[in-house]
Parts: sequence; C-alpha cells; structure tokens
Amino acid sequence: MIKRLLVLALLPFSAVAADDFARQWPLQLSQPDAGAYRVPLDASVYSAVHWRDLRDVRVIDADGKPVASVVYAAAVPLGGAVRIAPLQWFALPAASVGGDDDLSVVVERDTAGKVVSIRNSVGAAPVAGSADPVWLIDLGGEAGKLHKLLVDWSDAAATLDLGYRLEGSDDLRGWQVLDPQVRLVQLRNQGNELRSNGIKVESGLRYLRLVPLQRSGAPQLQGLRGEFADAVEVGDWQWQELQAAAGGNGKDGYLYRLQGRFPVQRLDVVMPPNSAVSWTVSSRDEDRTRADNGEPVWQTLTSGWNAWNLSQAGKQQRSPSLETSGIVDDRQWRLQAEPGAVPAAAPALRLGYRPGSVVFLAQGRAPYLLVAGSADEGKAQAALDPMLAALRAHNGPQWQPAAATLGAGAQRAGDTAYQQAEAPRDWKNIVLWVVLVLGALAVAGFAFSLIRSSRAEKKET
Repeated sequence: MIKRLLVLALLPFSAVAADDFARQWPLQLSQPDAGAYRVPLDASVYSAVHWRDLRDVRVIDADGKPVASVVYAAAVPLGGAVRIAPLQWFALPAASVGGDDDLSVVVERDTAGKVVSIRNSVGAAPVAGSADPVWLIDLGGEAGKLHKLLVDWSDAAATLDLGYRLEGSDDLRGWQVLDPQVRLVQLRNQGNELRSNGIKVESGLRYLRLVPLQRSGAPQLQGLRGEFADAVEVGDWQWQELQAAAGGNGKDGYLYRLQGRFPVQRLDVVMPPNSAVSWTVSSRDEDRTRADNGEPVWQTLTSGWNAWNLSQAGKQQRSPSLETSGIVDDRQWRLQAEPGAVPAAAPALRLGYRPGSVVFLAQGRAPYLLVAGSADEGKAQAALDPMLAALRAHNGPQWQPAAATLGAGAQRAGDTAYQQAEAPRDWKNIVLWVVLVLGALAVAGFAFSLIRSSRAEKKET
C-alpha cells in the first residue's frame, strides 16, 4: 500500500512538457555548410508572435533543441562604405560667439537654410596678434551622417597642441555643447610624428562650430573634411491594410485592429475620391498603461495629418505616406477626423513595415524549424551581435550570413500555446509531506498492532 502511494506521488516528475509554440515553419538553407544563416520574417510569423520583442520566435533542430539565434524585429540598415568629402565652412571672429550665442544676425542663408555668406567674417589665416577664429560648418543634407570631422592645416610640419569646444545647432540661435574639449595635436621629434586631427561627432544637428579654448596659436586652416558612413537600407516596405471595425464613426473615431506584432514605421490612409481630411492617429495595446476605468490608454502618434485623394481625368493622386518617429507594435489603432470633416465612407488604414529577420547558427542536426507564438517568457537570446560585427568588420560592412527561407507554415500547439502556464507546484514539499503522513500512518499502525497483541496476551492469561 505504501509503495503504491509513493509511486503515485512521484508521477508528476515523469510527466513530459507539452509543446509550447503555436506555429512552425521548415527552413530551407541556400548552402548546406555555411555555419550561420539569416531568414527574413514574413507576415505569418508576425501574426503568430505573442511578445513585443519577439522573444517567442526561435529556431530548433531536428531533435527539438533550440539553437543559438538572435531576432531582429525590423530590418536593420547596414553600414555602407566609408567616404570622405570636403565640408562647407566659414571663419568667424571669436567676438561673434558670446552673449545669447545668436549667429543668425551675422549669417545669411538661402530659403533651404544653406549658409551663403557671413558678415564680419575673417580669413582662414589668423592675423598676428589677433584671436583664433571660430569655425562654422554647414552640413546641409548630410546632417546626421557625419561620424568624424577632419582638420587639415596648411603647414603640415607646424607644431601645435590646441583645444576647441565642439557645439551644434539646428537654427544658429540655440547651441548645444557636443564636446567641451577636443584636442588637435601635431608634434614631431627625432623623426617620430604624433598627429591627431580627427574629432568624433555624434549628433544629427545641421550646424557645427569649433570654438577655440585658447586666444591664439592656430596656424592657417587649409580645410575641413567629413568622414561619412551611409546606411544601406535592407528590405522592401510591406503593408497591412486594415478596415474599420463596425460601429466606428467620424465623431468618436474609426477603430482598427492589427492581427500581429508588426514593426510599423509608416502610416497611410486610403481616402474616398476627391476628399481631404486632417487626422489624429493613435494606438494602444492591452499590455500598456491603463486608465482608471481599466481601459488601455491611447497614445497619440500624430495630429493634424492631412490625407487626401484627388481623381482627375481618370487618374488618382494621393497624399504621401507618413513616417512614424519610431517602431510602433501596438495592435489597436484609431483615426479621428477634425471636426466637420468626416469622410463619406470609413477610410482604410495602411500600416507599413520593413520585415525583420532571424540569424541562427547551424547547431545540432538538420533540418531546422522556425517556431513562434508562446505565452512563456522564454530565455535570453544568444549574444551573436559581437560575432556578426566582427565578421562585417573583416568581410565588409555589407556582409550577411547565408540565406535561409521559410517553408509553408503549419500549426504546432495552436491557441493553447498562448495560455499562461500555471505556476509550478512545489512537488518536493508535497512528496515530503506525503512521506511524513505515510510514515506517521505506518507508526500508528505498528502501535495499534502492538496494542492488539498485548490485549490478546492478557486474555489468554
């Protein structure tokens, strides 16, 4: 009896865990021995995932064991070849920098904001006894792409050790300190040379200026050059077109639901012909902050966005799509029209995204499967980014792992995978209590048998 109870108590430890992913896709490898592969994600994968960061997207081998992989929710631009180009720069007297730091009164710009001339400008060669000039740089359309600023002196053999303050601005009025002290060094000694003429730049501001920290000492400036690394976009735009839910209207807004965790980065509204409406676009999700009534809070993505559709001579012209400030992966969306401008019919909402990818290593036995969709929190992904960065540094910035593609998707565990797993029971304590109870029962039974035998002996005497 006791053995039978112990066996029943230990049965939970031998139970096999259920499959916890909703869907699966076979992976087809372009090269059998590449070692590392990259598989783009399609809409069916985004529709299956549960978590925002796609932690429930994994690659497993033929034995069902997970392999080292990393998931990129959206397409990551690749670094292009480094290029160096001359920069447009101007020399300003040091006295022009001070007070409220408003250079707009001395700088003349065209309608595009390009600096064309400066009043009271000075030459590149400092006059004896005068203060070192301030250098103003207009990056124009290259703003945000500059990685390093290179300073070239007319006298390559001059000895110098100069300090500058790097500042940036978008309007020539308000200036931000990007680096309080940069050193420009050019030294020679017994055939050895120490040269540092590069300044690292981490800013998207259009206008830069170098303000000298010393009164004098700078030789004539030959020019300023910029080191750029253009990003190469990967992946074409994909679109999800949503229809308004029943019951929506122009007053309260049209409601839409996105079936999946798509990395939305562009918005588009398909308007009826010959219409124009300004919209406020909002999104929300069940896992975001909730209001007092328990409803998720709407976050406004844009307001006053004018969308239009003009039909003329049999041709239609539409307003361009709008780019969001970042990735939005909410499921619920809302369009609200400005008062008095409700369209004749509910518009369609189009959400654009660039598909991400999964990079994995060919561990274990092939063939491999991509699985997705699980309420389980999962484990941390493999740290493959350092390895991929080293391979791109060695093979070129546009290097990519070998290609892999998704086969036809199939159901795996289905909707049960989206159910939160019950908290694990502490079977160790349960078994311990069972053993203690059974031991107590055994002791009580032994004591009861002794009492019965003792009574039987007294009756016989």
